[in-house]
Amino acid sequence: MSNSSTPDPLDQFVALSAILTGIAADKLHPQLDTHGTAAAYLAYATQQGGSAFTGLLALYAQNSTQPPDTIAKLILQQSGQATANIAQAVTLMWYLGAWYPPAGLAAYQADQSVPAPFVVISSDAYTQGWAWRVGQAHPMGYSDLRFGYWNGPPQALADLVGGS
Repeated sequence: MSNSSTPDPLDQFVALSAILTGIAADKLHPQLDTHGTAAAYLAYATQQGGSAFTGLLALYAQNSTQPPDTIAKLILQQSGQATANIAQAVTLMWYLGAWYPPAGLAAYQADQSVPAPFVVISSDAYTQGWAWRVGQAHPMGYSDLRFGYWNGPPQALADLVGGS
C-alpha cells in the first residue's frame, strides 16, 4: 500500500524538468504519453546520475513550494557546480535526447577545446528531443506531422512548449 502523501518521483522529476527547460510539465509528460519519454528519462538519469541526481531531486523536493525562478537560481547558481552540472545534464537530455555526463560538462567548462562527451539515449529519445520542437523542425527522416505541413505557417511556439 502506498502512502498518498509521498510525491510520485515521476511527477517530481517532470516538475523539476519543467523549471530547468522552460517547457510546461504537461508538454513534457502529456496524459497520453505514447513514447514514455519522461519515465525513460527518469530511469536513465537515475542510473547515470547516481547520487548527484538523487541529490538534485531532493533539493527540488525541499524547495518545490518556492517560485520556479527561485528554484532555478538555487539549483543553477547557489548550490555548487556539481548540482548545476547534473541539472544541465537533465536539461540537455530533454532537448537533445542525449546524456552528457556531469563530469564531462565540468571538463568542458574548464577547457572548451575539449568537447563534452555524450551518449544518445535511444533513437526514440533523439526523435523526441525538444530542440526539434522549439526549432519548429524535425529530425531528418522522421516527422509526426502530416504530409504538406510546411505549406502553412508554423504553430506558435507557446502552443508547442506551453506558457505564453
